[in-house]
Amino acid sequence: MEGDLLDFVRDLKEQPGGEIAVQGSLSVVRQCVQAGLMDALTLIIHPALAGQGRRLFEGVEPTRLSLIDVQRTEKGNVLLTYGPYAG
Repeated sequence: MEGDLLDFVRDLKEQPGGEIAVQGSLSVVRQCVQAGLMDALTLIIHPALAGQGRRLFEGVEPTRLSLIDVQRTEKGNVLLTYGPYAG
């Protein structure tokens, strides 16, 4: 990819095809959330306490979300999917 990330994502969203998924990139997720480009956000909660680490939404403006779906895995993980606030 060359150029601005957000312009690239905006253009990609206008193309026909499937869903766009981002895994494991705090920077990309933060930028897309702040730009209002996320249609859904799935957070996976793993039952382990690290005690420290980076915060996913550090520096992001407060944003209200609506819970769309909840799934629980056999291993005890919880997948929470949120979308734009439907106030």
